[in-house]
Amino acid sequence: MFRLVLLFIIYLSFPFRGVAQQWLGISGSNYTGTNTLYSNPANVADSRYKVYVNLIGNDLFLTNNFTNWDAPYSVLQLFSNTVSSEYRNPVTKNIIYKDEYLAANQSNGKKHMHSIDDLRGPSIMINLNDQQAFALSTRIRTGINFTGMESQFADFIRTGIKNEDLENKLVSLNGTAFNTNSFVEIGLTFGQVLFDEEEDFVKIGGTIKRLVGLYSAHLMVDNANYNIIEDPANPDERLLQLNNIIAKYGYTQNGSYENARFSPSWLFGNNSAGSGWGLDIGFVYEYRPNLKKFTYREKGILKLDPSKNKYKYRLGVSLIDIGGLKYANPNYVKNWQVNATNKVFNSADFKKIADFDDAFSRLNNSLNLNDAQAKTLFNSSLPTALSVNFDYHYKNNIYINSVWTQALRSDYSVGIKSPSLLAVTPRWETKWAEVAMPFALLDNYSTFSFGLAARLGPIFLGTDNLGSILNIGKPRGLDLYFGASIPIFRRPPTVPNACFYENSSRKSFKEILMFWKK
Repeated sequence: MFRLVLLFIIYLSFPFRGVAQQWLGISGSNYTGTNTLYSNPANVADSRYKVYVNLIGNDLFLTNNFTNWDAPYSVLQLFSNTVSSEYRNPVTKNIIYKDEYLAANQSNGKKHMHSIDDLRGPSIMINLNDQQAFALSTRIRTGINFTGMESQFADFIRTGIKNEDLENKLVSLNGTAFNTNSFVEIGLTFGQVLFDEEEDFVKIGGTIKRLVGLYSAHLMVDNANYNIIEDPANPDERLLQLNNIIAKYGYTQNGSYENARFSPSWLFGNNSAGSGWGLDIGFVYEYRPNLKKFTYREKGILKLDPSKNKYKYRLGVSLIDIGGLKYANPNYVKNWQVNATNKVFNSADFKKIADFDDAFSRLNNSLNLNDAQAKTLFNSSLPTALSVNFDYHYKNNIYINSVWTQALRSDYSVGIKSPSLLAVTPRWETKWAEVAMPFALLDNYSTFSFGLAARLGPIFLGTDNLGSILNIGKPRGLDLYFGASIPIFRRPPTVPNACFYENSSRKSFKEILMFWKK
């Protein structure tokens, strides 16, 4: 059963195969262009680029707290079909898989699963001058969240209905929530230098985002319980008896993504299943104690070297993913308030499912739901979060970055969520090459992970969960990201850089903040 769920996640995560807020290995970099705007739009201003063109990038992130991968090969090898011949059938060459490879996690508390795929398409960032910059970005985001599960229900998902240990036990589903959402995002970012006063530098930025829905589904259980019983007609089979359920339940039909057309009428009209708007806002403060090292005169004008990082430390704070989507196209949208009792399900009800529409149609039949009862409207929120990023320039090309991302949406809200995290990432950074190694508490601070990322010229590759790639320590998730770009850097001074410093009659940023003190 869990294998089907996992395949379902991978399938949804790549709706356009031809498809943390993670990306920790590059989140603090000064040389990843548009990729830094998603965590703080203020990064667009005063970057090291004159122009940055993102060609493509993608991050696949998966985590859960009720099962561990305990196999002789990694999850990545399984889904990329790169398992060695030692673990393949010698005749068919198929990968040998055993149910015990998905071992139970014995941690206490409610169980959950999160899967996020972030496909970053063609985007451009342009530096207008020393004070202003803008960017235009494209993105397809897909997320799946399964939260609030009791351990018995999580075991049912993992092992299936024929697990004898789960029979004749009353299991509560109260507070269980399932959400999936896949949507297109087109962002327009603008950044402005607010203060540039000797040691103190502040810039601000914002991104307004057009959101267009591709697919969405949710099940929010207010009150429900079930038990697994023997089938009276066939003692070898088991039935799931749903004693009662009160829930909110809705989805978009397959046509919502099958009929997607990236045209103005689809992006900004009423042809899509749903649409909406989003907003990111942020600011960045830099402390620049050695500014005179980067100061020079050119044609009598005092300038700063735009090709160099000037800060000793940098602090960025942002509020990201404000907003959501409204799914209201009656051709695609169905939504019910479910209130049912004494419903029985057996495995035969869900064999040979053709597609998502077929699966939901069978579920509707089992719950006695029909189109006449359905509404054609529901809202789905973005994974709103607070992001704080602190970057310390240790010396030469060595930096130490820390990031804290706190999710602000409840698990029991309709819409995808991005789990909270805390990470520290040392890195070696130059203009054309970079290596970073994040150490993180992922999955709402519950899982320690370490990763590795590298950038060489216009290409980067990384993971925030190296254990899943190397199959170390029975991993509970997977993470992998990559990107390619066309970078055009800002030019250094055309004259020798003299260490020049002159006092300014303007007040410093600190003096402005301390206006009350004589």
